[in-house]
Amino acid sequence: MPILIKDYTWIQTSKNIQIRIPIKAGYKNKIDLFSSDCYIKVNFHPFLFELFLMHDVDITKSKCILNDNFVLVELVKNKEIMWTELEKPLNKEEKMKLRQNIITECQERAKLESEDRAIKKSNLDRFTVQQAMNIDNKQHVIMDERRDEERKKAMDELEMWKQITDEEEVQGTITRNQIEKSTVKIIELPSDYAGDSKNIQTPRKENNTKSMAKKIRAKSEYVDKKREETAKRILPKVRETAQVEITHTPRSFPTPSRESTSQEEETWLKNITLARRATGFVSEDLRPEEQDPQWCKEKGDEFFRNGNFLGAISAYTHGITLSDKLPSLFANRAAAHFSLGNFNKCANDCSTALDLMKPACEGNRRSRGKCIARRAAALARLGYLNKAIDEMKAAAKLLPDDENLKRDIYDMERAWEQNPDSD
Repeated sequence: MPILIKDYTWIQTSKNIQIRIPIKAGYKNKIDLFSSDCYIKVNFHPFLFELFLMHDVDITKSKCILNDNFVLVELVKNKEIMWTELEKPLNKEEKMKLRQNIITECQERAKLESEDRAIKKSNLDRFTVQQAMNIDNKQHVIMDERRDEERKKAMDELEMWKQITDEEEVQGTITRNQIEKSTVKIIELPSDYAGDSKNIQTPRKENNTKSMAKKIRAKSEYVDKKREETAKRILPKVRETAQVEITHTPRSFPTPSRESTSQEEETWLKNITLARRATGFVSEDLRPEEQDPQWCKEKGDEFFRNGNFLGAISAYTHGITLSDKLPSLFANRAAAHFSLGNFNKCANDCSTALDLMKPACEGNRRSRGKCIARRAAALARLGYLNKAIDEMKAAAKLLPDDENLKRDIYDMERAWEQNPDSD
């Protein structure tokens, strides 16, 4: 049930307004602020500040300052005039209608802004892709130009080398011919030479420019040896297929068992067991005579009285696994869940317990009333005030002498009047 804040203060000038909203220590990080041109809402559960401004303000230029003890809201006026009042005099129906219109307008504005941001982002992405493509094209052009320059340079150097080589060959051929023509060879005659000039045989001139040496293929002993080894090599037989069956021992870990991590796994299992024992008990620690759902209920009640709600939930849950037909196990576990703030689980356990309390009779009237009241409290904490009020009234009919239920109904109805949209 929200508590309305009325002890706020405000000051104004011709241009702006300052509103000082007091808060309690520790609520600074839990504040929810909603603002528009004519409406301001500050919510930090269970406190609520709501204000319908007398005139419109420029919310885009306004700001909010959070402090440990107060919230300072600075609003910029659209018109430079002095306000006679800060809030419009509206009744409950007018406030509800105006609040709904403001929320609808803000939702539409937020939707349009989201669409604009999406369009801008899409355009920016397209522009980024286009720029990247332009950069790539420029890089390709530069690379093509450099490649063409290198190719042209290489071709020019090759042409120059060919010209120099041709000139050297021509000059070398001329020089050799001149040397061969001008050179006189001296031939030594044998000792039995008779003076017959016809018997003199001059050696044939070898034309070095036209003769070509025969190409002889080089032989390698290493290559021949490797060829012989390759020809004589015997390949092994193809392996026969077979099927190997592998079985694994049960494990608490999803990973395969490794000898190097066995000590760490044992340490982890010991720590988990100790942690479970610290919250209550584990089923492996129970003696055979303790495998009784009634004993689990009494054990859970003992944990609940000592404030060990996790241990109580563990005990009730183990009792439910032994027998799920005892409504007291579900009802008491619902109380433990409520103490821990697990309101959904509390409501579910209360519903299960009520289903088991059939047929309805005088013997289980008080238990049914308490269970319905606890479910109503859980629904109220979840925000379903309308349903919680109906549940609490049903519990009050079963327990007419319980004054606490009447006070709870009164508080829920006041909360529903202040915030009817909570359901």
